Amino acid sequence: MKILGVDTSTPIGSVALIDDDNVVAEHTLDIVRAHSSRLMPAIDSVLKWGDITVNDLDGCAVGIGPGSFTGIRIGVATIKSICYAVDKPIVGVSTLEAIAYNLRWSNSIICPLLDARRSETYGAIFQGNTNWERLSEDLCLPINAFLDRIKEDTSPDCPINFVGDGLATYGDAVRENLGDRVHFADAIFNVPRGATIAYLGAQRLQQGDSDNYWTLVPNYVRVGLY
Repeated sequence: MKILGVDTSTPIGSVALIDDDNVVAEHTLDIVRAHSSRLMPAIDSVLKWGDITVNDLDGCAVGIGPGSFTGIRIGVATIKSICYAVDKPIVGVSTLEAIAYNLRWSNSIICPLLDARRSETYGAIFQGNTNWERLSEDLCLPINAFLDRIKEDTSPDCPINFVGDGLATYGDAVRENLGDRVHFADAIFNVPRGATIAYLGAQRLQQGDSDNYWTLVPNYVRVGLY
């Protein structure tokens, strides 16, 4: 199954092509500057590296947030347009889930954390290892409220792996609040890779599940935004 995966919800964007479990090609780009003009060339390059066209794809997956409002809108709109034009299925994937999935096999609680600005964070709670599961919805909360939610939803003796660019701003608060339970992932895992987006999308497509490109919208999490 050939799946194109795209994420532009954080400052580092990623485009990837997978074929079943194999990563065929992947392109990482700094989307802070002129991201609207750089995404399509990146997609074109990845498809050329894979020696295929959009018509050869079995589907597309796109990160729907939370994250940068502008970045998410561009990524979602671009993939919706491609899927509509060539009549391919589309799957929206949580940015936070894609980041957490980088640490899936750690035997711990996994908490992706992004800086939402306005003194808030985007975060979610997952259980890692073979019993991988989501323990919370995607959240937008002040850091202390998010940490309180973690303490409410997890065992006090379970280690917690944090991952995401929000640690640059809120790392000290995390350690002060949760103490020795906390471990920070290496920065290389902070990025929601296009390959991970594609893989998570492929899992749904293999189960016969996809989204409607007419109704798929970014997940800004913040109330009142759509």
